[in-house]
Amino acid sequence: MLVITIQEHIEKAQEGLVSRLAQECRIRIPARLGYRGGYEECAIFWSDRLGLYFYSKELQSRYWNAFGLSEERPQENSMMLIICEINPPIKGLDRKVQGAFAQDDKGHTWLLHRGRIGGGRPGIGRRLFFDNFRGEAIRIHGDRFAVVGNMNTQGFVEHLRDFVEEVDRIKALVA
Repeated sequence: MLVITIQEHIEKAQEGLVSRLAQECRIRIPARLGYRGGYEECAIFWSDRLGLYFYSKELQSRYWNAFGLSEERPQENSMMLIICEINPPIKGLDRKVQGAFAQDDKGHTWLLHRGRIGGGRPGIGRRLFFDNFRGEAIRIHGDRFAVVGNMNTQGFVEHLRDFVEEVDRIKALVA
Protein backbone atom coordinates (compact mmCIF):
# COMPACT_ATOMS: atom_id res chain seq x y z
CA MET A 1 0.00 0.00 0.00
CA LEU A 2 1.23 3.50 -0.86
CA VAL A 3 0.14 6.88 0.48
CA ILE A 4 -1.39 9.01 -2.28
CA THR A 5 0.61 12.23 -2.66
CA ILE A 6 -0.35 13.59 -6.09
CA GLN A 7 -2.73 16.53 -5.68
CA GLU A 8 -5.18 15.43 -8.41
CA HIS A 9 -5.38 11.92 -6.95
CA ILE A 10 -5.94 13.23 -3.42
CA GLU A 11 -8.66 15.55 -4.74
CA LYS A 12 -10.38 12.62 -6.48
CA ALA A 13 -10.18 10.52 -3.30
CA GLN A 14 -11.57 13.40 -1.22
CA GLU A 15 -14.46 13.86 -3.65
CA GLY A 16 -15.12 10.12 -3.43
CA LEU A 17 -15.12 10.27 0.36
CA VAL A 18 -17.60 13.14 0.49
CA SER A 19 -19.78 11.49 -2.16
CA ARG A 20 -19.90 8.18 -0.25
CA LEU A 21 -20.73 9.95 2.99
CA ALA A 22 -23.39 12.15 1.39
CA GLN A 23 -25.12 9.04 0.00
CA GLU A 24 -25.54 7.71 3.54
CA CYS A 25 -25.84 10.97 5.48
CA ARG A 26 -28.61 12.55 3.43
CA ILE A 27 -30.12 14.88 5.97
CA ARG A 28 -28.59 18.37 6.02
CA ILE A 29 -28.98 20.34 9.22
CA PRO A 30 -27.73 23.87 9.95
CA ALA A 31 -25.48 23.66 12.99
CA ARG A 32 -22.57 25.12 14.89
CA LEU A 33 -19.70 22.67 14.73
CA GLY A 34 -17.64 23.24 17.86
CA TYR A 35 -13.90 22.87 18.14
CA ARG A 36 -11.31 24.06 20.61
CA GLY A 37 -11.34 27.84 20.50
CA GLY A 38 -14.46 28.35 18.41
CA TYR A 39 -17.05 26.92 16.08
CA GLU A 40 -18.00 26.80 12.41
CA GLU A 41 -21.50 27.73 11.28
CA CYS A 42 -22.30 25.16 8.64
CA ALA A 43 -24.73 22.54 7.41
CA ILE A 44 -23.77 19.11 8.70
CA PHE A 45 -24.77 15.90 6.95
CA TRP A 46 -26.45 13.39 9.29
CA SER A 47 -27.64 9.78 8.98
CA ASP A 48 -30.38 8.55 11.28
CA ARG A 49 -29.49 4.94 10.38
CA LEU A 50 -25.84 5.35 11.36
CA GLY A 51 -26.10 8.06 14.01
CA LEU A 52 -23.19 9.76 12.24
CA TYR A 53 -22.72 13.35 11.11
CA PHE A 54 -19.97 14.98 9.15
CA TYR A 55 -18.83 18.24 7.66
CA SER A 56 -16.15 18.77 5.06
CA LYS A 57 -14.43 21.73 3.49
CA GLU A 58 -11.13 22.62 1.87
CA LEU A 59 -8.67 24.68 3.87
CA GLN A 60 -5.32 26.11 2.76
CA SER A 61 -3.22 22.98 3.17
CA ARG A 62 -5.70 20.20 3.95
CA TYR A 63 -9.23 18.92 3.63
CA TRP A 64 -11.12 19.32 6.89
CA ASN A 65 -13.33 16.28 7.50
CA ALA A 66 -15.01 16.52 10.91
CA PHE A 67 -17.11 13.70 12.37
CA GLY A 68 -19.45 13.21 15.30
CA LEU A 69 -22.11 10.87 16.62
CA SER A 70 -25.76 11.56 17.38
CA GLU A 71 -28.43 8.87 17.55
CA GLU A 72 -31.14 11.51 17.62
CA ARG A 73 -31.63 14.12 14.93
CA PRO A 74 -29.61 17.19 15.90
CA GLN A 75 -31.65 20.33 16.48
CA GLU A 76 -31.14 23.10 13.96
CA ASN A 77 -28.42 25.59 14.88
CA SER A 78 -27.35 23.55 17.90
CA MET A 79 -23.72 23.20 18.95
CA MET A 80 -22.34 19.87 17.73
CA LEU A 81 -19.05 18.51 19.02
CA ILE A 82 -16.37 17.01 16.84
CA ILE A 83 -15.27 13.58 17.96
CA CYS A 84 -12.60 13.18 15.36
CA GLU A 85 -11.15 14.75 12.26
CA ILE A 86 -9.60 12.93 9.33
CA ASN A 87 -7.78 15.65 7.43
CA PRO A 88 -5.73 14.58 4.40
CA PRO A 89 -3.30 17.09 2.90
CA ILE A 90 -4.28 18.75 -0.36
CA LYS A 91 -1.00 17.62 -1.89
CA GLY A 92 2.13 15.74 -0.97
CA LEU A 93 2.89 14.01 2.28
CA ASP A 94 2.21 16.05 5.41
CA ARG A 95 2.85 14.32 8.72
CA LYS A 96 1.27 17.23 10.62
CA VAL A 97 -2.23 16.41 9.38
CA GLN A 98 -4.03 13.35 10.67
CA GLY A 99 -5.55 11.93 7.53
CA ALA A 100 -4.25 10.28 4.41
CA PHE A 101 -5.48 8.34 1.44
CA ALA A 102 -3.60 5.28 0.26
CA GLN A 103 -3.89 2.92 -2.68
CA ASP A 104 -3.32 -0.82 -2.60
CA ASP A 105 -2.04 -3.05 -5.39
CA LYS A 106 -5.63 -3.70 -6.55
CA GLY A 107 -6.21 0.02 -7.11
CA HIS A 108 -8.51 0.37 -4.08
CA THR A 109 -8.46 3.64 -2.16
CA TRP A 110 -8.12 3.47 1.62
CA LEU A 111 -8.76 6.12 4.26
CA LEU A 112 -6.13 6.25 7.01
CA HIS A 113 -5.56 8.20 10.23
CA ARG A 114 -2.21 9.00 11.86
CA GLY A 115 -3.55 8.58 15.40
CA ARG A 116 -3.10 12.05 16.85
CA ILE A 117 -6.46 12.83 18.39
CA GLY A 118 -7.38 16.01 20.19
CA GLY A 119 -9.75 16.62 22.98
CA GLY A 120 -8.67 19.71 24.80
CA ARG A 121 -7.54 17.68 27.82
CA PRO A 122 -4.07 16.56 28.88
CA GLY A 123 -3.29 12.95 28.03
CA ILE A 124 -5.37 12.74 24.87
CA GLY A 125 -3.13 12.21 21.87
CA ARG A 126 -1.31 9.80 19.60
CA ARG A 127 0.15 7.61 22.35
CA LEU A 128 -3.22 7.14 24.08
CA PHE A 129 -4.74 6.36 20.70
CA PHE A 130 -2.33 3.64 19.60
CA ASP A 131 -2.00 2.15 23.11
CA ASN A 132 -5.78 1.57 23.13
CA PHE A 133 -6.85 1.29 19.48
CA ARG A 134 -8.68 -1.99 18.80
CA GLY A 135 -8.64 -1.68 15.02
CA GLU A 136 -6.03 -2.43 12.38
CA ALA A 137 -2.84 -0.37 12.27
CA ILE A 138 -0.29 -0.50 9.47
CA ARG A 139 3.09 0.96 8.61
CA ILE A 140 3.79 2.57 5.27
CA HIS A 141 7.39 3.67 4.75
CA GLY A 142 7.92 3.88 8.50
CA ASP A 143 4.77 5.91 9.21
CA ARG A 144 2.13 4.34 11.46
CA PHE A 145 -1.52 4.63 10.44
CA ALA A 146 -4.84 3.42 11.76
CA VAL A 147 -6.93 1.89 9.00
CA VAL A 148 -10.33 3.57 8.75
CA GLY A 149 -11.50 1.54 5.77
CA ASN A 150 -11.44 0.59 2.11
CA MET A 151 -13.46 3.23 0.29
CA ASN A 152 -14.26 0.75 -2.51
CA THR A 153 -16.24 -1.60 -0.26
CA GLN A 154 -19.97 -1.64 0.39
CA GLY A 155 -19.61 -1.21 4.16
CA PHE A 156 -17.08 1.63 4.11
CA VAL A 157 -19.30 4.24 5.79
CA GLU A 158 -20.12 1.78 8.58
CA HIS A 159 -16.38 1.19 9.07
CA LEU A 160 -15.84 4.95 9.26
CA ARG A 161 -18.61 5.25 11.86
CA ASP A 162 -16.99 2.41 13.83
CA PHE A 163 -13.70 4.33 13.72
CA VAL A 164 -15.40 7.47 15.08
CA GLU A 165 -16.96 5.37 17.86
CA GLU A 166 -13.53 3.91 18.64
CA VAL A 167 -12.00 7.39 18.90
CA ASP A 168 -14.85 8.41 21.20
CA ARG A 169 -14.21 5.34 23.38
CA ILE A 170 -10.49 6.08 23.58
CA LYS A 171 -11.05 9.74 24.50
CA ALA A 172 -13.39 8.63 27.32
CA LEU A 173 -10.49 6.74 28.93
CA VAL A 174 -9.08 10.09 30.10
CA ALA A 175 -11.35 11.51 32.76
